[in-house]
Amino acid sequence: MSLTGAEIPGSTPEPPKRRGGNEALPSVTRLNRGLYQLVIYFLGIALLILILGWVIITAVGKTVPEGLPVVIATIVGAFVGVLSVGKTPSDGS
Repeated sequence: MSLTGAEIPGSTPEPPKRRGGNEALPSVTRLNRGLYQLVIYFLGIALLILILGWVIITAVGKTVPEGLPVVIATIVGAFVGVLSVGKTPSDGS
């Protein structure tokens, strides 16, 4: 892009809009549904155990390890990634 293209909006052609990217997970099919269910069950059990552990540690009066909330947030992020498979991205318009 030249300097003129950066200064004048619309003076350069826009690249074609892509739908999704290479980082997207494959869509859920009959063949891989069991794998997705296994991942969801594992993440759910781990999340419940960690939250229960956090509550127990707090109830006993001990300090919560700094990594525990990070692991819980990571599991929640993994849930979002697994559960959002097959959704079309919104382009904001």
